[in-house]
This record gives sequence, C-alpha cells and structure tokens, in this order.
Amino acid sequence: MEVKEHIIQQSLSLFLKKGVKQVNMDEVATNLGISKKTLYVHFENKQDLVHHCFQKHNDLVSEMINTSAAQFENAIDQLFAIDESCSIVMKQTNPYLLGDLKRYYSNTWALIEQLKQKVLFNIMKNNLIKGVEQGIYRKEIDVDIIAKLMISRIDALVNDELFPLTHYDFRKLLTENRIYHIRGIATLKGINYLEQKINED
Repeated sequence: MEVKEHIIQQSLSLFLKKGVKQVNMDEVATNLGISKKTLYVHFENKQDLVHHCFQKHNDLVSEMINTSAAQFENAIDQLFAIDESCSIVMKQTNPYLLGDLKRYYSNTWALIEQLKQKVLFNIMKNNLIKGVEQGIYRKEIDVDIIAKLMISRIDALVNDELFPLTHYDFRKLLTENRIYHIRGIATLKGINYLEQKINED
C-alpha cells in the first residue's frame, strides 16, 4: 500500500473515532508513527487531509450500501439491510463528527451531501421501482418525489440539533423512520410482509 493511501486510511479511522475538530496534525503524525514533514509532503494542510479521508469514506459507504441492497430480492428487505449498514457506519462514528464537518469543513460536507443526493437517491429510486414491480409498494406512487422525500428524512436524522446522537440511538431512528415510510407507500401485501418482519424481530 502506498504511503498516501495508508495515511488516508489510518487518519479516517482516527477522525471517525475522535471527530475532526478534536484531532490535529501532530496527533495524526504520532498515530501513524511518521513525522509531520512526511504528512505535509502528501497533504497541504489538515483541511486537505480531511477532504481526502471523506472522499474515501464516501466510496466505502457507497460500496457497503450497494452490497447490502444486492443481497436481497425483496424491496422491503433491501431497505432494512441498507439501514443496518448505515447504523454500523454511525456506530463507528463520533457523535459530533457530522456537526463539525458541516460547521468547519464546508467543502468536505458537500461530499456527504453528494453521497445523499446522488448515491442514496439512486438506490432509493431503484428500490421504489422494484417494490412496485413486486406488488408490495403502491403502483401510483411518484418514484421521483418519494425518493426525494426519503433523502430529506435522512437530512433530518443526521441533524444534530433535531436528533443529537449523544441522546438518540441512530439504529432506533432508522427503524422508526423506515417503518413510517413503508406504511405510507406499501400495498396490503407489503404491509402484511412488514408486520411479519417486525414480529420476527
């Protein structure tokens, strides 16, 4: 593994664990067992390092979500699998991280927005189309509108003023949101499947 990629991977783990505001370049260098001079050979400053780290993070999250969705044929099962992946990611994430990125690293926060608006939007849209074809989502739903509403709900769940992760369990938020969402778009067949799934859990 090349040095730059190694720095990105190790720094990302550090940022996810401790947050971006709490970690300085000295700590990154110490954690990696390299000099700050070596760090600055590959990155202009902390902002540059943070940006590269979350570009990598976006790729990893996108791959994880797509892999989770691909494991299931049933559209409702897909949604719960995606939620499980997201909850694993958030469990490994410092509760103050997203708020700090939004406040202090606007360019990097734009990457998170891109993940939601492009990657997640397409996944949700494909899920809606699949669910309609399977007869578990209502055929009259407007796929484009519903997919955008789903994304806007994600914005609410990661809003640290509305749902601070120091007070709310992210997995619980996702589950409540998902059940609320499915009941709104499901056919009777879909609702029966959802009830069966809830009772199994």
